Amino acid sequence: MTTRKVENPNKKGSAAFIWAVLAVLAIALVVIGLIVFNGRENRSAAIQEEMIDVEGINVAWDGEENTIHLTGDNADANTAELLEDFSCSYCAELHISTDEAMLEKLKAGEINVDLRPMAALDNGQEGHSTKALAAELALIANGDLAQAFTVRDYLFQNQQSAYNKYDNDGFADLAKDYEASDAAIQDIRDGKYIETAKRMGSENMKYQEDETGEAWTPRVLVDGKDIEDIVDIEELREIVGDPSLDEKKDSARNYWPEVLASL
Repeated sequence: MTTRKVENPNKKGSAAFIWAVLAVLAIALVVIGLIVFNGRENRSAAIQEEMIDVEGINVAWDGEENTIHLTGDNADANTAELLEDFSCSYCAELHISTDEAMLEKLKAGEINVDLRPMAALDNGQEGHSTKALAAELALIANGDLAQAFTVRDYLFQNQQSAYNKYDNDGFADLAKDYEASDAAIQDIRDGKYIETAKRMGSENMKYQEDETGEAWTPRVLVDGKDIEDIVDIEELREIVGDPSLDEKKDSARNYWPEVLASL
């Protein structure tokens, strides 16, 4: 008697199905890999576009001063003191309207700037302004100047969405996104410059009060005077080249790099 093994009639079909599934999975993995790769490439390109070019600008801060000195190649150029607070909405507006001109005139050697960061809106607490400033100081201290100015720009440009969003780890991750050094990232994560930021903000508040009797942000001082008190509307129109400027609406502060360069 001959015995025949009974085979599953779907056996060949099952094997083909498994191979088809494996092929689909392999294609899916390739597609996902390409998407991830392209995403990283696009993010890298976006980061490069966002980076602030600080070539030609000297940045000096000794770790003890309350001032960050920005100079071009002309040490004798007029100097302004710029007081700003990362939580101040008017500071964000001033930054957006004047920072590009400030950087251009620094590079051209037409002006010098002493940044005097403030943290008054934190009211002595470890708030957004203090943590943002501590991150900026960590980047400067580690020589990551392009990253320092790019993070500064990002925080002012996106103030509404960035305000109170980041803790120290968040600021560290933000710096990492802009390819900061490992040392700077760790300093931010550790909050190394938090106390320095608190002191700097407090001392710059006192500096304003001692020099002018009052303090606010944003503020641009030239030889202890507010820049809007140095030129009148007719002079401002001539400096900016716009005769339509309105005395009630347009302030010299909104054109301060151009005004400073003209003095």
